[in-house]
Amino acid sequence: MIYAVIDTNVLVSSVLSNRDSPPMKVIRGIRDGIICPVFSTYLLREYRRVLSRKEFGIDARMLYALLKLFDNDESMGVELIDQGCSLPDMKDAPIFDIVESTREYNSYLVTGNIKHFPSEKYVITPKQMADMLDDAGN
Repeated sequence: MIYAVIDTNVLVSSVLSNRDSPPMKVIRGIRDGIICPVFSTYLLREYRRVLSRKEFGIDARMLYALLKLFDNDESMGVELIDQGCSLPDMKDAPIFDIVESTREYNSYLVTGNIKHFPSEKYVITPKQMADMLDDAGN
């Protein structure tokens, strides 16, 4: 099981890209139970807020299906605890706090904006996560 915090931009990219794109492979990894999504109520609210924007054209059924991926026995909800990190854009701090507070599970942060976060081997792109899934035969 791979524990991963999925940045909102990865969800948006999965909806806007083709089915073989790295973000879609990440979503399939969650759906198939290979990736255990790690989240907080803050992150779920952000997912809903961003994915509901009219410019993305995501209908209510698609939004429900995406959010449902995070509401199952295979997902891990955590309480958001400020880890005191300093980031270039402090709006990203709650997402980084989640991965920092779950490092005992060797959790990853999957994001399309790795420059927004510290250079850590557990901060990876959707492509890197897709490669991990491919290497594991998934």
